[in-house]
Amino acid sequence: MVAPAGQSFAHGGGSMSGGVDTGSVGNSRASAEDAAKSAYNSGIRTIKKAEEYEADAAKASTPEKSAKALEKAHQYYSKALEQFIDVVSQQPKMYQAWNYIGFANRHLGSYDAALSAYAKALELNPAYPEAIEYRGEAYLGMNKIAEAKEDYMRLFKESRSLSDELMSAMRRWTDARRKDAQGLTPEDLDAFSKWVDERSGIAAQTASLAVGARAAWK
Repeated sequence: MVAPAGQSFAHGGGSMSGGVDTGSVGNSRASAEDAAKSAYNSGIRTIKKAEEYEADAAKASTPEKSAKALEKAHQYYSKALEQFIDVVSQQPKMYQAWNYIGFANRHLGSYDAALSAYAKALELNPAYPEAIEYRGEAYLGMNKIAEAKEDYMRLFKESRSLSDELMSAMRRWTDARRKDAQGLTPEDLDAFSKWVDERSGIAAQTASLAVGARAAWK
């Protein structure tokens, strides 16, 4: 397994203990919701295990140890994918689970399947910025720079914290592509790197202005 360039840890929602926004009504589906919630929480735990192995791979002392840790991560992402598919088979309107189907697929390198899952999550909840950030990273994995830029700009307006996460992923992706271009021309990579620097500067400037404005009101 090769970890996708520009990946980041999961932030699409934690374990569920209360009610879930599934779109169901009444009490007749309570047992199905409970089963879906249990499967969802199991999937979250599996994702965390996969991320732990990815972290181990990143700091492994030898290529062999890194490859072994990545293989374990692959196994856990595959298991998590099955768990979240089980969730949506019971509660197809649970957009959080669709988001994690995309997340697992992306880390498995199945970018088209990931994009389809993110599209479903956003169809069910258009105001779900986590899916937009994940989708932006999937676009990076596919070298779809223009689409990744569009998702960043949307997040910049709607969720500054997630736009910062996508920007960090963009920087990691740029560093990775400088080592292995995977079909990108040096000109395209340089242009994107320049855009990243410009947007980072704008983000830092506007953040400073916001802090100053809040201080002035105190």
